[in-house]
Amino acid sequence: MPDTSNPTARVIDVLNFLTARPTESFSLAEIARHLGLSNGSAHRILTTLAGAGFLSRNEKQRTYSLGMAMVAIGQAAVEKHRGIDIARREIARLALELNVQCSANTVVDDEILVLAKEGTPQSHRGLTRVGERRPLVPPLGLCHVAWGGDAVIDAYLDKATPHISEAVRARLLAAFPVIRRRGYAVAANGPSTSHAREATALPAGQKRDEAYWSSVFDLVSHLTPREVQLLDLSDLGEDGIGYITAPVFSPTGTVSLQLVISGIPRNLSVGEIEHYADRLGAIAAFITDETHGRRP
Repeated sequence: MPDTSNPTARVIDVLNFLTARPTESFSLAEIARHLGLSNGSAHRILTTLAGAGFLSRNEKQRTYSLGMAMVAIGQAAVEKHRGIDIARREIARLALELNVQCSANTVVDDEILVLAKEGTPQSHRGLTRVGERRPLVPPLGLCHVAWGGDAVIDAYLDKATPHISEAVRARLLAAFPVIRRRGYAVAANGPSTSHAREATALPAGQKRDEAYWSSVFDLVSHLTPREVQLLDLSDLGEDGIGYITAPVFSPTGTVSLQLVISGIPRNLSVGEIEHYADRLGAIAAFITDETHGRRP
């Protein structure tokens, strides 16, 4: 949640907001409204960032967008974090091979941040965009948590404990050893899947207020065990697969990236689902090796 009392945080909020919308431009008033800033504060931030080249100002339309100086920063970050570039290349190939949408995300400040996306989704509901953030709450981000140890798993489950049924909590507890054994997580589509995906997505810079959290936990509470995690692929049901995820490990054995495939065709056999999962797992293992990571 943005801290509007912190000047540095306000600058970060502006950059995050525009980074999540790289092809769009916004007026000072629009940015101030989205981020809960006064027009005076927004003006000082935007003027300073534009003067340094981090933002570009359209003088005719009086709008702001990302500036050319951000290109150098972005390229430098990619050079530092080689796994992102490798992941983007590999998920692009996988998206084409399987005709699905593939993305890569990481965890930043207890949020799942989308870093790369390739392919075309079958639906625009809950569309994944680069720069989009979702809270790391059950059942999101299971591969980020599964290898984290008991303390990490307990803290993760505690976030949703008041809002989920005993059946869903039991399914989550049963899921972690299965995910570690398989090397991937897989969940079924269901009546609440798309709504939960939409509700949890929040463009960078926008705050999560009480209404947001109420909506998220209400939808989480309605997820069925199969929508949380499929422990047995033969228990799929007629709605098909919602997503498959696999972890990329860092040199220290922690999860650095979670790869995701979605927009998966319905009516797949168990063998076909396993093929999709195996291909995603192979890509994740390749990226792990290329970045000198190690599986714990």
